[in-house]
Amino acid sequence: MKNKYFEVHIPFSKSNFENLENLLTLYGNLTVLEENGSFIVCFPDRLEADELKEYLSEHADLRINNIEIKEFDNKDWNKEWEKSIKPVKIGRKMVVYPSWLKNELGETKDKILIEIDPKMAFGTGHNETTQLMLEMMVKYLDGDEKTLLDYGCGTAVLAIAGIKLGVKIAIAIDNDPIAIENAMECLKKNSVDKSIALHCANIDEIDEENFEVVCANIISSVIIDNIEHIDSKIAKGGKLFVSGVLMDEDQSIMDYLFQNGFDVEDIQNKGEWIGMYAIKR
Repeated sequence: MKNKYFEVHIPFSKSNFENLENLLTLYGNLTVLEENGSFIVCFPDRLEADELKEYLSEHADLRINNIEIKEFDNKDWNKEWEKSIKPVKIGRKMVVYPSWLKNELGETKDKILIEIDPKMAFGTGHNETTQLMLEMMVKYLDGDEKTLLDYGCGTAVLAIAGIKLGVKIAIAIDNDPIAIENAMECLKKNSVDKSIALHCANIDEIDEENFEVVCANIISSVIIDNIEHIDSKIAKGGKLFVSGVLMDEDQSIMDYLFQNGFDVEDIQNKGEWIGMYAIKR
């Protein structure tokens, strides 16, 4: 075991969040945490940390300022990182947790349990936008909905939650093959792989339609660019849950949804993010 490990702290802003997230995804084989306005990536040696910093510094157009490399004594860098991951409680009804804490959850009677290990795919329950989506789903799903589309599914945590909340079948789509691979692991761990179909596809590439529920935890620009496709996939009276929207975008996104046939019923916020629950007219 090496004596040290290194964390690269990469501050993001509203203007560069999306492109920076894409850069880190394209870099390959990184586990990225989002915390206090920064992306954090861990490495076992300094050279790898320096290489990532240099890679990001080459993209001056993103205006990535104050990238820091922090050095820590290495007890076991992976275990130390795992210690920082805690179960996420969604109200009193749901708990999202990593596999290594399965036996440390305490009383779980009458709770919906979702096991998600942080890996390459987005959606571990620790991100504020995912928490907003889960909180709204817990609040507004009746439990008798037949179909759900998880658009930009990442780990498919929203599809998993939907099934465990009573939805009969779900389709989860993402255009990232790595996300689909990780999502399949999550479906099997949560024993819902028979109820959820995974597709590596964009929303305009799937044939299914008339979904009673559509979940889209993606950035606002993707929602805007694909609103016609979202509209074509959701049934009249269907429930739309969206997040990945910044607080100062709330009115513009609400207006945009209204113009495209949706009535926004609720807006919730967490940190700098908001989530919206809407009904298709």
